Amino acid sequence: MIQIHIVLQEEKPMEIYTRSCNASLNVLTRLLYGKRYLGSGLSSKECEEFNDIIHEEMKILGAVNISDFVPLLKPFDLHGIIPRLNNIRLKVDQFFDKIIQNHSREKNLNHSKYFLDVLFSFVESYGFGKKHGDNVIKAVINVSYFVL
Repeated sequence: MIQIHIVLQEEKPMEIYTRSCNASLNVLTRLLYGKRYLGSGLSSKECEEFNDIIHEEMKILGAVNISDFVPLLKPFDLHGIIPRLNNIRLKVDQFFDKIIQNHSREKNLNHSKYFLDVLFSFVESYGFGKKHGDNVIKAVINVSYFVL
């Protein structure tokens, strides 16, 4: 809020789109697992990795693919989207694995209950194994970012 006030005093144009996207994603990440990942003042390696992953994933998913309109061209992957999707899928998987491991380690120290804690209890109550439970949690978290 202070940053907006400073920009308004300088009478410079302000990039609303980036700020509103960052604010929305920060609200979502705070709700999911209690951390902020986007915006000024956040420069950790984890924040940069999250920012890169989310923007790359959105860019790939929003890209025009001719094979969506002409199914006969799908085997040829003219735009090279399949390798990019596989690459980002691995990055997303590794990043969410880190989040799940860190949160499960810290959940006993933290008295707040986040959506990730609800997902942990859901997975435990339905008897999913560790691997399948983590996959369910990662899928729900990933889908949550695109519901915005």
